Amino acid sequence: MEKQYSNTTWKSEVISLMLSLLFAYTAIAKLYDWHGTIGSLQNQVFPELFADLLLYGLPPLELGTALLLITEKYRRVGLWIALVLMIAFTLYIGVVMTGIFGRIPCSCGGVINSLSWEEHLVFNLIFLGLAVIGIKVVYSD
Repeated sequence: MEKQYSNTTWKSEVISLMLSLLFAYTAIAKLYDWHGTIGSLQNQVFPELFADLLLYGLPPLELGTALLLITEKYRRVGLWIALVLMIAFTLYIGVVMTGIFGRIPCSCGGVINSLSWEEHLVFNLIFLGLAVIGIKVVYSD
């Protein structure tokens, strides 16, 4: 039997898929370029212990979030985690751009590395907006 899609269901699936692809891509890029990821995190402005926690914690968290987003049963949880992650990443970029740290650390890995900090902020704001819309959509269904 063919599944019927409501207007909100397909929207939440498309948004969840887009966010899932983003998180899967960033996690895989970190794992693929492990040494580059280590260097990038060690060049950030936070303490080394925090860099180590992110090094070993962020890829599994991103992959787990990607899986939650594509699983209908756990999509709401995935969207909330995606929202929190996008807020954290976006706030970090905003703080870096203020110059409060006295220097601008290197950017992320993968294709996203080619973005300037300003472009990266806009990119993150778009995906942050998608997470907000996704949450609104799944709760209106």
